[in-house]
Amino acid sequence: MKHSLKALQRACFYVAKAANTSMRLYQGTEYLYSYSVYHLDPDPMELYLPQLLAPERTAGVFTTPVGQNYGYFTVDGAFRFIIGPSRIPRGQSPQLREYLFRLGVKEEQREAYVHTLRCMLPIGIERMGWPVRCVFSLINQCELPPEEFQVDVCYSEDTQSIINTLPQEETENADNKVLLRQGYHYGQLLCTYVEQGKVERLLELISAPPNHALGHLSDDAIRQRKNIAICSAAMACQSAIAGGMSSSAAFELSDAYIQKIELMQDAAALRRLNADIFVGFAREVAQFQARSTFGEKRMSGILSACVDYAAQNIYDPIRIQDMAEALGYTRSYLSSYFKHETGITLTQYILSEKIWEAQRMLRFTDRSLTEIAQQFSFSSQSHFQNVFKKVTGCTPMQYRNDPRNRN
Repeated sequence: MKHSLKALQRACFYVAKAANTSMRLYQGTEYLYSYSVYHLDPDPMELYLPQLLAPERTAGVFTTPVGQNYGYFTVDGAFRFIIGPSRIPRGQSPQLREYLFRLGVKEEQREAYVHTLRCMLPIGIERMGWPVRCVFSLINQCELPPEEFQVDVCYSEDTQSIINTLPQEETENADNKVLLRQGYHYGQLLCTYVEQGKVERLLELISAPPNHALGHLSDDAIRQRKNIAICSAAMACQSAIAGGMSSSAAFELSDAYIQKIELMQDAAALRRLNADIFVGFAREVAQFQARSTFGEKRMSGILSACVDYAAQNIYDPIRIQDMAEALGYTRSYLSSYFKHETGITLTQYILSEKIWEAQRMLRFTDRSLTEIAQQFSFSSQSHFQNVFKKVTGCTPMQYRNDPRNRN
């Protein structure tokens, strides 16, 4: 029975999700599909692709010189599945530096890259072999002959000595200390995605089975979940500020989350909110970054100054004349330049910024429309509602009540 490409792609997706790892699909040497809980650019597998795609191999496990394990197997005689890599072992600084150099990872990206490597599951050779045999048998509907399963170990003696000194719980079962260390790397990866506004990558990471542990903060289960969520709010807040979100908006959003946390008494709901905090901040950063560029053009110094002025005075009545004088330009020059560079008027931009901030208040606070209108210096609630509908296409209450706008 031959399988459709769509069925093989689904198998890739489900195995990657279940194993909290990456899956790739090739036909010969042609790449067809991949799914990964983690995103690494450059892809570490590229260093070992010739060995993993070698046609004379039906299935097996390949261990790299830095101690990572990959699993692979052939389906329908033509398609090659590749699972992995597993988490890189601790230590081996010289080997890790060489590994990153060979991959071409830039110096400024190495810390985040290593955090991602440390988040992966510590899957040993034997444990990697079982899903290879299982999925091979299920898809091909036949047993994998023992003689066709290969194990290739390519790590150096130095790497072997490091692996041999690690406790069995770390290399196979990941004891609590290892899980706590992975919790640190997992948290750093979450913060990196928030800072970069990578909402989809956050959702993928959060939806995967957990492979880490968190510190003990309270003997009370609900208080433990609350404390973890509060820590998450603080971490996400700082990451969002690093990503460009204004500190006042970030702290206000963090405060709103913490107030909500303290009112909750359901552990499952607190776990969901803990994830939503990171996603919510990442969305804010993504929207900020999208608004910080006009089309594909990076902001010039003048545009950047206009954006900064609007952000700093977002709660005040902003007059173009006042902005021009503060920035050292004439009103007509500044208005013409802004319209020429962005395609919209300064007034339209200022109002859209006020409305965007108002949307955040509608999502994350219980403030009335009158209070929000006053906060952003609209002349009246009706004026605020009219501008809001013109910018967004819906009324403020329609926006607040839309389930898609709730975190």
